[in-house]
Formats: sequence, C-alpha cells, structure tokens
Amino acid sequence: MPRRVLRVVFWLLGVFVLITVGGLFMPRQHIAMESVVLPAAPEVVYAAVRDVESQPSWRSDLKRVELLPDKGDRRVYREIGDDGVNTFEITEDVPNERFVSEMADPGRSFAGHWVFQFAPAEGGGTRLTLTEVGDVPNPALRFLAGAIFGWEGATKQYLADLQAHLAKS
Repeated sequence: MPRRVLRVVFWLLGVFVLITVGGLFMPRQHIAMESVVLPAAPEVVYAAVRDVESQPSWRSDLKRVELLPDKGDRRVYREIGDDGVNTFEITEDVPNERFVSEMADPGRSFAGHWVFQFAPAEGGGTRLTLTEVGDVPNPALRFLAGAIFGWEGATKQYLADLQAHLAKS
C-alpha cells in the first residue's frame, strides 16, 4: 500500500513539474481579442458596460459589485464572482467610444486590463471589440490558462452574457 501512495505522489509531482516547465516557455503576457455586432446603438451598449453596479443581474460569472472610494478622478469597484474577489479601476472612459478597466490588486496571480471599443456597425447596431491584455506571472497558472482553458474564455463569456442581456432589453 505505501508503495502505491508513493507512486501517486511522484506521478502528481511529475505532472506539476511538467505543467510548471511548460508555463516557463509560454509568454507571461497575452492578448485575447473578441468582437461582436450587437443590435443596439453604441450609447446603449456603452451604458450597459459602464454600469458596473448592474452587471451582476446579467453576467453569469458575477455575484455582486461593490463601489469603492474613487482614486482621484478614477472610479474603483470590486467584483465578487467565480474568479474570487477582484478590484478594478476605470483608467479611460470616452463615452460611446472606449472604456478601459484595469485590475487594481497588486500581487495577484493575474493582472491586466480590458479595453472595450464601441463603433457603429454597418447596417445598424454596434460593433463591440473587447481586448484583454493580461499578465500571468505564475508559470503553472500560465500553462493551465493558456494551453488548457484558453485566453479567450473570459472575453467570450462576457460578450455572450452582454448579448443575452441586450436581447432582453
């Protein structure tokens, strides 16, 4: 019996080492970009994205949002959801054109910012392009996120949730 346990421990250790070494060969930074045409005017889509307090009502990964004290002229908020607790700061806000939200939690296993670009779509509606610019310092997490789960998962989910929300409105 102890021999089997030892084999399992060595096997798990080997898997962890392979995952970590694999992550060392992957770039620490990544860019994931998705674009969708939504059947609503840019000002409607922009308002839904900017209204972070209401997002728990339509985002499948979000339980609640807490507004925090502003940092100068920048709005700060905390999201509590499937990814745990994350604090964000709005670093750029150009109504109906561009909205940038950046993680404001130093020392986390993931850092980055999200750029929302709104443009009128040909034939009506809005072309929303969501770009995630991320940094994953931990090589094991980098391997799992990049090779197993894919970088685009969060952006695709956000856009799908937004699309469903706007369809109801």
